[in-house]
Amino acid sequence: MKTNNLTTAISPVQNSRLINSHDFSRQSLTTIPSDKPTQQQKKSIACIYIEQASIYFRQQNWSKAIAACKNALEIDANTADAYKILGNILIINDRKAEALGVYAKALSINPNSASIYANLGSFYAEQQNWQKALDYYQQAAILDPQLSGVYRSLARIWEELGNEEQALECLCQAINLDPEVLGEQEYFSFGQELYQQGKVREASIFYIQGVKYNPQAQQQLKQLVAMLEELGDWQQAVTYYHQLMALSQGKSEPANKVNKPIKNLLSRCHITNNKVVPLSLPAISEQKTLAPQIIETNKPDNANSWNNLGSLYAQKQQWNKAISCYQEALQLDANFAKAHRNLARAYTKLGEQEKAAVHWYDACRLEPDQVKPEEYFNLAKRFIGQQQLEKAIACLRRTIELQPSHTQAQFILTKLLANK
Repeated sequence: MKTNNLTTAISPVQNSRLINSHDFSRQSLTTIPSDKPTQQQKKSIACIYIEQASIYFRQQNWSKAIAACKNALEIDANTADAYKILGNILIINDRKAEALGVYAKALSINPNSASIYANLGSFYAEQQNWQKALDYYQQAAILDPQLSGVYRSLARIWEELGNEEQALECLCQAINLDPEVLGEQEYFSFGQELYQQGKVREASIFYIQGVKYNPQAQQQLKQLVAMLEELGDWQQAVTYYHQLMALSQGKSEPANKVNKPIKNLLSRCHITNNKVVPLSLPAISEQKTLAPQIIETNKPDNANSWNNLGSLYAQKQQWNKAISCYQEALQLDANFAKAHRNLARAYTKLGEQEKAAVHWYDACRLEPDQVKPEEYFNLAKRFIGQQQLEKAIACLRRTIELQPSHTQAQFILTKLLANK
């Protein structure tokens, strides 16, 4: 009763103040932090458990890794990485059916997880289900093109499916992303194998990585320059040619400071992405009018310089002038294999096949490792047509030495030897 009397005795103004005071207190209560974590906080806590699970996984402590994953899922049931780690553990423990279900759950939460697709690819590769493995690895590569391990796996799968071109393409992509996947000798030996198969572009990729490991590999640098020239990649060819010249001259200065036989030639050219494009040259009636401006006076390099001048004319399809320059180079150095090759190409362009064959043969004799089996075989057929049977036999033997399975070369060689 006293309470009621007290209440009725409060004036309207006092009542309003009391209400306002009560509302203020209610507003103050809303600012007090809750004991329960927010959704964002839950995700952060789950990430900590995932990190813990990853550490235990690397230590192969499966029980603790599983416990950490369960803790993460209790905090945030949509933690896809927890399902991924659990799936990996199940795979390792040969519980494959359960693993697939867990991976499916992970993908339902995070359908853009490249690593989960990669894990599924590995699962099916282990089952030798190559097509399914291929599908999942390709999906992983689409989602994350920087996963070098995925490209290595794709290379193996394509090889199993009999597609060597795709396998090699994926391997090249893998080493571009992670060059340390192979060692120096592996790069050179496999690169040489690819070159012998006629896969010059891929071979050059392997050689480039190899010389990064060993910049002093003079013979391999020489081979790399020849490959790049064959591909018409003049910009890279010049770069590695400079590196080769620095080694041969025993100098350690940067390439642009070393006196090179093509220094003046390059000063007259500008380089595009894949080739050297000559700038306009002064009108000349004979190639020797231009020669003094380009050929350097250092005698050991004169053959190189004449060869380079010939290549300049060859780019302009001035074959007779190119031939004159290559012949000058060979007068100075008869064992200059590159000049023989270039001269052979020039004669071929003019339709002088017999002369071309002679110089192809000399180039092959001087640098046998630079020649592919099919090139030896084609040269042998040229010599047979020209009735130069001894040279044809030598080329066929070299073809078979490099490619023992070359049945055509074996048949023709047997026939020639029987008729001797």
